[in-house]
Amino acid sequence: MKIDILTLFPNMYDGFLSESIIKRAIDNKIVDINLINFRDYTEDKHNKVDDTPYGGGKGMVLMCDPIFKAVDKIRKKNSKVILLSPQGKKYDQKMAKKLSNEKHLIFICGHYEGFDERISSIVDEEISIGDYVLTGGELPSMVISDSIIRLLPGVIEEESYTNDSFYDDLLDYPNYTKPREYRGMKVPDVLLSGDHKKIDDWRKEESIKKTKEKRPDLIEKNKEKLIKKVGNYSIMEDNSKKKLININLKDSYNFLPKENIKKSDLSSISRVMIIEPTFINKLAKASVQKKLDVLFKQIKIALNDETDDEGDLYVLSEIDKMMELLLNNYIKYLGIDYIRVIEAKLNAFKNEINMKHILKSQLVDFNSKGRSK
Repeated sequence: MKIDILTLFPNMYDGFLSESIIKRAIDNKIVDINLINFRDYTEDKHNKVDDTPYGGGKGMVLMCDPIFKAVDKIRKKNSKVILLSPQGKKYDQKMAKKLSNEKHLIFICGHYEGFDERISSIVDEEISIGDYVLTGGELPSMVISDSIIRLLPGVIEEESYTNDSFYDDLLDYPNYTKPREYRGMKVPDVLLSGDHKKIDDWRKEESIKKTKEKRPDLIEKNKEKLIKKVGNYSIMEDNSKKKLININLKDSYNFLPKENIKKSDLSSISRVMIIEPTFINKLAKASVQKKLDVLFKQIKIALNDETDDEGDLYVLSEIDKMMELLLNNYIKYLGIDYIRVIEAKLNAFKNEINMKHILKSQLVDFNSKGRSK
């Protein structure tokens, strides 16, 4: 990625470009950052870049000409020009991820009273890092560049930023390091358990809990996407009950969980009811397929074993049970067409097993007649 920053104060970037992760990304040629003083693009002998505003008022306004010329010189087909302005869209992690996919970013840093309004005609997007006033756009350009660069492949390990706050619209989970106990405060036992699944579940729950406590606005904004892992199940956190309106729960897909799960912030889960039609269809098909896989193995054994007559009769009875189960329990979830396809296959297997019996009996009869002669 290439980042060009148009600024009147390039020395402000000395520490930003020469320390930590940003320096390593530059040294490893993952990102190329150029500082462009747009004062160099003035034709005035004093390198003047600002003037008094038309209509009067205090302060100075940045002029069009030097900024237009600087952008004209460096802009390419794949460039995205960003004006750092308090009137811009408020910056967040979603925007950071989007901008990290760009090839060339051009940041225009304002100063003084503001910009000549006509400068907005050459930008692709205006961004603000918050509802407060800064001296200029230099600090925002560093903030945005830092948040973007750390998402570039090879800068840091992917796991390091996918667990960050705001990456999935939640705050980061609590972290601990040595010692295990400090001034009476202990590291949670689950983090010392070595059970990675339990640790992942705990971190997810703690992330949601921390977000509820410290940033409830994020919960409200993204409540449809929040999923809580409870045992082997994922639960959507949505207290609105909107999805239950006009839904006949008698048509829901019901099953018992593998264990009676209890959590401190959830009621006991002893029965699961699925009401989303597409998910019901998916779960019903998965359940049927699991039962069919077991039955097909039994059928294969029966067809290949010439000696086990009792086994054949058992498999035939299991096929009949499966057909009855499909018609009584699954047809309302999967539809008659889907069930008929499975029935046709099972009937074909029944015919094969019965044909095996007929041929076997004929062979026994033939052999017995041959010996009598």
